[in-house]
Amino acid sequence: MADTKNPKVGELLTRAGVLRKQDLQEAISIAQDTGQMIGKVLIMSGFITKEDLAAAVEAQSLIRDDVLEPELAILGLSTCSREQILLEQALDQLGWHPQNKPTAKLGELLIASGNISIEHLSKALDEMRESVRPLGSLLVEWHVISRDILQDALNVQTDIRDGKISKPDGVQRLARHATTHSMSVSAQMKLNPQQ
Repeated sequence: MADTKNPKVGELLTRAGVLRKQDLQEAISIAQDTGQMIGKVLIMSGFITKEDLAAAVEAQSLIRDDVLEPELAILGLSTCSREQILLEQALDQLGWHPQNKPTAKLGELLIASGNISIEHLSKALDEMRESVRPLGSLLVEWHVISRDILQDALNVQTDIRDGKISKPDGVQRLARHATTHSMSVSAQMKLNPQQ
């Protein structure tokens, strides 16, 4: 695998035998031509199911969190697709039980830092499942968070996963960023009240 800590969803699906390489290449080409997300193209083309994509995204997250080894994730995805079960069930069948390592889910970080509400997260997760669009992109598009806050949250997420900072420290960093950002937006609005 090109990057074992940060595998691409398509790579996981092809290595698991759920998706053919030529179908992935075709989907990449279509996505580049149309501007659509690759996952959405894969589903719309009938190459994979929504469930396959959801399982691969979950596996990718577990690998990034250093909770699941890539090879076991691939076996789990294969079992998941073949038996039409959830990834968690497939991994359980394979004898995998997660260790208690710190995870850093984007939605959790944004809620804990006061950047979004549970309602925002719930709506965005529902939309994400339907549209196959990334959570952060939806929240920015809906003007719930700024691009700066999203980028900072993604950086915090990576730092937590890499063990550079603790989750509470990451949440504090995001909360400070949100406060600073909202103060600068307020100042801009006072300077330019027509915006």
